[in-house]
Amino acid sequence: MRDSDEITEQIVDTALRLHTGLGPGWLLCVVAVFTFLANAVAEDPAADLSASPGLRVEQPTDSRVLPILTVERSDAGKAYLAWGGKPLLAYGPGDEMRLLSGGADVVRWARWQSANGMNLVRGHPASVPIDAYGSPGLHPFNRKGDKWNVDDWNGTYFDNMSDAIGILEDHGIFLHLQLWQIVWFKEAPNRWAINYLNPANNVNEWTRGYAQGRHYLTAPAGSPGHAHRKQWVRRILNAVKGHRNVWIDVINELGGVPGTDLDWAREVVSWIREWEKDNDGRLLVGVDSESVYHSGAFKPYKNDYDVIMFNELRNRTLAIKAIDAFEMPAVSVRSSDGTNQWRDYMFANADQVGPSHQSRYRRLCYRSIFAGLQAIGAYWKPEVAQADYLDMRDWPASARALRAFWGRIGPHWPELAVDDTMVSGAVAPHAYGLKSDRLYCVYLECGSHTHDNAYPASTVRIKCPFELERLHAEVFNPRTGESTTTRTSRIGTALDVSLPAFTDDSVVLIWRERKAG
Repeated sequence: MRDSDEITEQIVDTALRLHTGLGPGWLLCVVAVFTFLANAVAEDPAADLSASPGLRVEQPTDSRVLPILTVERSDAGKAYLAWGGKPLLAYGPGDEMRLLSGGADVVRWARWQSANGMNLVRGHPASVPIDAYGSPGLHPFNRKGDKWNVDDWNGTYFDNMSDAIGILEDHGIFLHLQLWQIVWFKEAPNRWAINYLNPANNVNEWTRGYAQGRHYLTAPAGSPGHAHRKQWVRRILNAVKGHRNVWIDVINELGGVPGTDLDWAREVVSWIREWEKDNDGRLLVGVDSESVYHSGAFKPYKNDYDVIMFNELRNRTLAIKAIDAFEMPAVSVRSSDGTNQWRDYMFANADQVGPSHQSRYRRLCYRSIFAGLQAIGAYWKPEVAQADYLDMRDWPASARALRAFWGRIGPHWPELAVDDTMVSGAVAPHAYGLKSDRLYCVYLECGSHTHDNAYPASTVRIKCPFELERLHAEVFNPRTGESTTTRTSRIGTALDVSLPAFTDDSVVLIWRERKAG
């Protein structure tokens, strides 16, 4: 947990940036009030300080001050996500539809994430009334009698979405924004059956031709459904306008409904690019899939996108190859730790938030970083009443440690390349490597679907050319964020590094000179 001095330092910096000519007395008052709030958060990050749901620390609107989310490229050609010019790492659970639809306390969630080093939410506007999932909220359309009028757009819904994005932005949290969640267009109870666009649920005559969700999603150009989808996209983008903490995902699980393929997605991207021209903006765009990111499928569409979006890190080797082949930064959407079976999920219901699942998510985060990903999404599907800090009591320490880890390697990210071959003799069953001409990193872990694996003190061999007299080796604890110096010895072209005993996972950092970070 961050102490009050650290939080106060950040708030003072914010106050200084907000200060635009007011007298010093006003500035001191602002700092004093925010310092009081910092102390409260430091003492108890679960404290609900949001008596007013609209409470938010306003950021300056001057585009010269706000950081910008961009794709940068290193001298070696590596593409990476940057925030204000610095390499970005984003991770954390997100409440999907409820945070954007008025069904959850956005301020409370954002404060919890921010206080514990997290900075990522996956979200999408709801295509169904979220009341069906236990959380009364807002609706993108207005009612006519006991049904919906899907041509009568509810501006309040999209205004609320913009406000929610702004609250996340104020707390330094990024939004992986999906234009559609494909499951709402599949045949199942509480899905297409309750979708606003299902003709059984609305008064609009033109929807009568869309008996199934796929008919609406794939309605051809010139049809009412096609025009409606385009307007849906533009209204979402209007809510995003002015915010700099969003990347756009065309749809969740591309291909999950017949007809939603890369050609279909390309047309949606063309609408986004059209909106950008009309609004003098530029958005980072990708599409969520696990199957299309190979040369045979994705190569013709590469120039349509800015970011590779893996549905999950199902196959680390394939992810590494895709990042290398398409030369884009990469993110993942959710925290399924395996093959997208129910047993692989983490945080999908109240039974999947315990210590073992939180340990698995921690390891998924490191495993993803060591595959080249810069954002690691996580489910959050329990009821809002459960989506608090008590259910996740074991995760924040690991989340803060992960932020500390990125603080060490983040500045080197543009130069770091994946190389698992440099590791041998690891006591754990899995070992991954990153290297640059200044830093070698090795991650050791127990793997998926396992927990509380104790490993004895050991030695790991790492191929590393650094001179023994000019290197600094340390062991980083992913659970605590603590580092300890360790011994090394030269064995030909490799180093033998001493490892203390650890549980589940450990990281080795070797610096070319005795200067970390």
